[in-house]
Amino acid sequence: MENITRRQALRAGALGLASAGFLSLTTTEAHAASTIETIYKAPGPWAVATGTSGGHRLYHPAALGSGGVTHPIVTWGNGSWATPDNYPGLLNHLASWGFAVVASTDTTTGTGAEILAAAQHLAGLNGEPASAFHGKLNTAQVAAVGHSQGAGGSINAANDSAGLIKTVVPIATPAAWMASQGDEFSVADLTVPVLFLSGANDWLISSAATLQGYYDQAGAGAGKALLKGAGHNDVQNGGGGFLGYVTAWLRYRLMADTQARGAFAGTAPELPTNTAWQNQALKNLS
Repeated sequence: MENITRRQALRAGALGLASAGFLSLTTTEAHAASTIETIYKAPGPWAVATGTSGGHRLYHPAALGSGGVTHPIVTWGNGSWATPDNYPGLLNHLASWGFAVVASTDTTTGTGAEILAAAQHLAGLNGEPASAFHGKLNTAQVAAVGHSQGAGGSINAANDSAGLIKTVVPIATPAAWMASQGDEFSVADLTVPVLFLSGANDWLISSAATLQGYYDQAGAGAGKALLKGAGHNDVQNGGGGFLGYVTAWLRYRLMADTQARGAFAGTAPELPTNTAWQNQALKNLS
């Protein structure tokens, strides 16, 4: 039987219902302090369309494949008891920057199975002549992104994807003791680059020490940072201060965007110097 303390903690993380004194869930946004973050925090150039397919929610450029572009895939994992409706800001924002986003509607995504199945479903549509996505997707460039329980699920999805998923962005990844049976995840097993983001006020569920431990375990390229003034759920609704660097990382890793790369790699990457963030670190990124 699931530990009740763990269940309550995860519910608090997903819905912001923690008792006063246990978790600060501020919505104060730490404004972008650097050029690259500011660029990718703004809406991208693509008009966005939404839809459903195979029980998944879709967010994508309205003019799919315009100019011969093929769109990388981002598969999304919800936090506990949340759905894609809790994350409209981030999911639409990524689509505006040229990504085809597929989101499981499941409220428990910790195993990663739902996240991986969504990625496989959308990638499969690229090969279906009757689909609007036919020939419009870059199925060689897929990322898994998730929040809270879905952050652990995004790691599991990557580890189980047989090479389909090329990078991971876990947001507010819970401490290992919070993972329910079957939801356990192994950062040490990741063979793809990973960017760990959390809120500086998220000290119970996804603290600085928790992220440091995961960062230390990451064997491939990795980054980490805590957004000042942010709590566990600040990525929900409009996406807050997480929009810029999530987008930049995905553009860097999946689109070879040299401008976005400058936030994380090169002689003087931006992230470590951005005063809107704290506890930043980067390693093994080129």
